[in-house]
Amino acid sequence: MKRNKKLLVLLALFLAVFAVGGTIAYLTDTTTETTNTFTFGKVDIELTETGWVAANAEDLNPGAVVDKDPKVVVKQGSKSAYVFMEVTMPAQVNSKDVLALTNLDTTNWAVVNTSGTKTVYAYVSGGSMKKVDAKTADVSTEALFDKVTVNNTLTNTDVQAIPATGLNIVIKGYAIQADDLPDTATTPAQIWALLQ
Repeated sequence: MKRNKKLLVLLALFLAVFAVGGTIAYLTDTTTETTNTFTFGKVDIELTETGWVAANAEDLNPGAVVDKDPKVVVKQGSKSAYVFMEVTMPAQVNSKDVLALTNLDTTNWAVVNTSGTKTVYAYVSGGSMKKVDAKTADVSTEALFDKVTVNNTLTNTDVQAIPATGLNIVIKGYAIQADDLPDTATTPAQIWALLQ
């Protein structure tokens, strides 16, 4: 009987502890949700040629000079940018360059890469990339060159070898953000390589 009493007391204690433990409340709390929004800027450019009149490039003679002044405009609201211009010249005719860029601005533009008839120029200041900041207004580079000159040594045979469709100078502008580039991209050639 003593043994049964002990068991009953132990059972009663166990039930009491279980009943109390089952009703124990914990103090808790949660935070409010936090949302972080990430937005991204842009680089927006256009190529302009205020001096170009297409009709002036028709029916040309050797030695003719035609106004052509390509500039890259970084549009308002763009992130600060580094600018490049790629110029593809027409192939030679009878081993002669038919067209030449005149008054090439070597102060503000530096050759970065040349491959065949294609040359890439970087917009520079003192040999280093020039940052163009257009947050509040459009910003234009200086013209890479301002005229195209027809080779004055072309003969009638040379002119007849020019395709009937004419010759094209193809110009393309490029821009890349100026901030947060890799530490290894500091020279114009290294930054140009990021665009490839």
